[in-house]
Amino acid sequence: MSPRRVHRPTERDAMRRTGTPTYSLPSVLADMTTANRLQDREGLLLLTCRAVRATSQEVGE
Repeated sequence: MSPRRVHRPTERDAMRRTGTPTYSLPSVLADMTTANRLQDREGLLLLTCRAVRATSQEVGE
């Protein structure tokens, strides 16, 4: 009896299934204010990218 082959999805297949997250601009801006008050530069960078994604239809496409 041969071992059963397990199909493992590739990264592209996994990303296609998860979809693109949507962000609410008011909540992203509120989080940016908090990150700025805490002087969290990495948080500001991440939230800036999310703000762009929240206002654009196609980012990185």
